[in-house]
Amino acid sequence: MADRLSREELAERSSTTIERIQRLVDLGILRSEDGTFERRDVMNVRVVGQLDAMGIDEDALATALASGHLSLGYLESAGRRFPRSDLTFADVARDIGIPFSTLDSVYMAFGLPRPDMDEFVRQEDLEALREIGILFAAGLEERDVLRMARVWGDNTRRVAQYLPYYFHHTVEEKFRQRGLNDNDAYEAALREVGLRVGRSGEDLLSWLFRRHSETFSTDHQFGHVETALEHAGVRQRPARQMETAVFADLTGFTELTEHAGDDVAAEVAVNFAQLASEVAVRYRGNVIKLLGDGVFLQFDDPDDAVMASLEMVDSAPSRGLPDTHIGVNAGPMLYDEGDYFGRTVNIASRIASQAGAAQVYVGEPIVQIVTGDGFRLTEVGEFDLKGIADPVRIFRAVRS
Repeated sequence: MADRLSREELAERSSTTIERIQRLVDLGILRSEDGTFERRDVMNVRVVGQLDAMGIDEDALATALASGHLSLGYLESAGRRFPRSDLTFADVARDIGIPFSTLDSVYMAFGLPRPDMDEFVRQEDLEALREIGILFAAGLEERDVLRMARVWGDNTRRVAQYLPYYFHHTVEEKFRQRGLNDNDAYEAALREVGLRVGRSGEDLLSWLFRRHSETFSTDHQFGHVETALEHAGVRQRPARQMETAVFADLTGFTELTEHAGDDVAAEVAVNFAQLASEVAVRYRGNVIKLLGDGVFLQFDDPDDAVMASLEMVDSAPSRGLPDTHIGVNAGPMLYDEGDYFGRTVNIASRIASQAGAAQVYVGEPIVQIVTGDGFRLTEVGEFDLKGIADPVRIFRAVRS
């Protein structure tokens, strides 16, 4: 039977012994037909081996399988062996003109397992590594490449880590609510959602990256046009407007966690993040960092920053959120690796800690540059802020 494997072929392809195959048959984990096995059993044997290495023994697996609480079907992907090239990591490092230690650092920056010099490179890694080689060939320093790798690695890892969490707590939960046990709910969710989506998750990520990349690439290109016109003496490049940092925090979040529990607090944090995202889009800002009970946003226009802050404060109660207190400050900020740094950012964070519930406090630089369309600013006083050498004058923003 060409589409089936003998006991010897199964043992060879799954890198185990005939005796082990027989034991899995005796336990009921594998089923043979006239002494032959399905090709998918290769994956099953590998998965059982991996589970055994994790401390889950075969007898326990056999019991769970017999009771109907476990199936191995959805674990087949865990037994995949990815095609390897005929090049080692040492070979690839030499081919792209960098030391192996640099290649090792790149993998760590991406958040991937560290390679061994003599390990054969996965076929799918080759193209990516050659692109890394192009960066080095262009004269980039190792630290410059590692900065890029950290941003890509960290953010992609977050997406990859979140997807199984979302699938378990949101998609599968709908099937568990129908009365299915955990294993059956997972298989039903895979069958009705996961398999139908297929590679759409990767396609969605690629689409979303292209859409965001389009915006920032266009801004970058226009910047070069402005520079060219300035160098040609045609048009003076407009002075860069001071950027604005906004720190928004939920009032009493720690007490909420203590009294209502972690699950409620987590739901509140998710709803707050959603509110911040919606307001940022509406007022042309960017959510830079989610901080659990807070969020850090950046705006190019200080008027937008103040109006967005007032809307967050006004909208929080209607979203079932605790009151929000916000600090806003404008000035030069350093940007790198997807984050903003510097004195302007630090002061905005400290100002937020001075604001009371449902209050928006702003630093003095805001007063000097905003138009005040839709809001007014009243002085609160001078404050000694933690870590800031001189007292800072703070104003409160309210709708006009």
